[in-house]
Amino acid sequence: MVTTTSHIRRQFVLFIAVCLIAVPLVMPSARAAQAACAVTTGSGDVEGLDRGASCEFLGIPFAAPPLGGLRWKPPQPAVPWATTLMATATPSGCPSLNAAGTPGGNEDCLKLNVWVRDPFPIQPAPVIVWLHTGSFVSASANFASHNGRRLAEETGAIVVAPNYRLGPLGFLVHTALAVEDPAHPVSGNYGLLDQRAALKWVRENIAAFGGDPDNVTLAGTSAGADSVGLHMVSPESAGLFHRAIVESGTPTIRWPSHAESASQGDDLASALGCGDPATVAACMRNRTFQQVLLALPLSTQQVITPPGRVHWNPVVDGLELPDQPRLLLQAGQFHPVPTIVGFTRDEGAGFIPRTFPAGATLAQYEAWVADEFGAVGPAVLGMYPAADYPLPGDAMARVLADGQFVCEGRRFARYLRDARAPVFFYSYDYELDDVFLDRVIHGVESNIIFGNNYGPMQFPNHPLTPSDLALHQTMAGYWTRFATNGNPNIDDDTVVHWPAFSDPAGEGRGSNKYIVFDSIVREDKRLREAACDFWERSFFRSMLGKLPASQ
Repeated sequence: MVTTTSHIRRQFVLFIAVCLIAVPLVMPSARAAQAACAVTTGSGDVEGLDRGASCEFLGIPFAAPPLGGLRWKPPQPAVPWATTLMATATPSGCPSLNAAGTPGGNEDCLKLNVWVRDPFPIQPAPVIVWLHTGSFVSASANFASHNGRRLAEETGAIVVAPNYRLGPLGFLVHTALAVEDPAHPVSGNYGLLDQRAALKWVRENIAAFGGDPDNVTLAGTSAGADSVGLHMVSPESAGLFHRAIVESGTPTIRWPSHAESASQGDDLASALGCGDPATVAACMRNRTFQQVLLALPLSTQQVITPPGRVHWNPVVDGLELPDQPRLLLQAGQFHPVPTIVGFTRDEGAGFIPRTFPAGATLAQYEAWVADEFGAVGPAVLGMYPAADYPLPGDAMARVLADGQFVCEGRRFARYLRDARAPVFFYSYDYELDDVFLDRVIHGVESNIIFGNNYGPMQFPNHPLTPSDLALHQTMAGYWTRFATNGNPNIDDDTVVHWPAFSDPAGEGRGSNKYIVFDSIVREDKRLREAACDFWERSFFRSMLGKLPASQ
């Protein structure tokens, strides 16, 4: 075959053209895959993990490490970084004690995780900031039950989970700390301040991830839900979130005052060997976090606190919390955003075995009621006679469930309704017998909402079944529609309509409608109305706290 010069030239041009066409087919896609999970924040560039359908950013600093002189101080701005931050490894949680009572974590912990669809949303997406559970003394943004990857991939919502300081490092009240800064003349509530710093980070940075800084839902369960309710009455948190989800939270109970909590702070200082008033703050800061955590014996969350053991909680300090949240809510001094409020059917059942592993006797039940409620005790026994329940421990569990969770939830919903904030009330009734036999206990619903398997860190192992996943899809739909527009409903017949909680005029005591999440989702009304009317007159402390509820 004869090959002419022109033929060779044509073949060469064709080869070059093919190369120029082929290279873009390979190189940009590889480059895009590398850069798909990369953003620029106000502190610097960040690269996360490409999970295929989503990007996972782990451990982005939202505040400076609260080390040394910054321990027991309001969070300070994060220090910018010059090179790309690789947000690809699970960050340390804030210091806490594990189940064996051993200190763990790291004080350089003010970091957050972000889950977002890949590619990033084109239209600004709703943002859910999830505050983790843990009784204000444990857990972290890495809590497996609350991992946001599946929820983000399936719904398009962006999930942000921040750490916050815990236990004595997050909620220590001491007069020596309160006088250090005239601009912030109180102590305690450092964990709440950390949560607010995370919300400010979201406002300033979430648009880089495709999120809408003007559509932020603050959400959580248990201590996280308490925190949500407290931010709703904290003046400085105004405008940082636009909707709220309170799962098994109790913001309307009576919280400890700054003065009441100061004595526990004095006990901590003494236990640390810091008795000189002139140097007590510096002395405590010179102790390791392990020493701080172990200085006073921590009480696990249970219905009876052994003598000498402590709880660490947010406090009514007159500044971050200007007054008791219940009084602020009654006075309309709060941020009336659309809110979901709810609880599990058997909130109290999981707490009783921690105090009475063999089951409470009738005498123990009656003694607990007398100690917890004082002069009101006989009325409580009249409302919850042990004879009406299979076991005395079941009566105790129902007192705890109604008095602390269900009826305080109704009270909270009423305050929101009175302020004309849309509020949606629910009861979670879905049983998983291999998680907890015949009961739907505190905190069990979060795995279903996020679509995560149950694991040994919180519950027995339970991979989600098709039935579980069906409920997950239903609840995730309600939650993310609510996060999108403040209404969990959709204009078709594919899901049960969730009525707003209300007391319409002309209906007597009112309808108080709510939704029940179970194998079959249904609407109901007037939940435990007689019991909640009974508790309506009370203003108690937590039944899981250091002091009796009536004190």
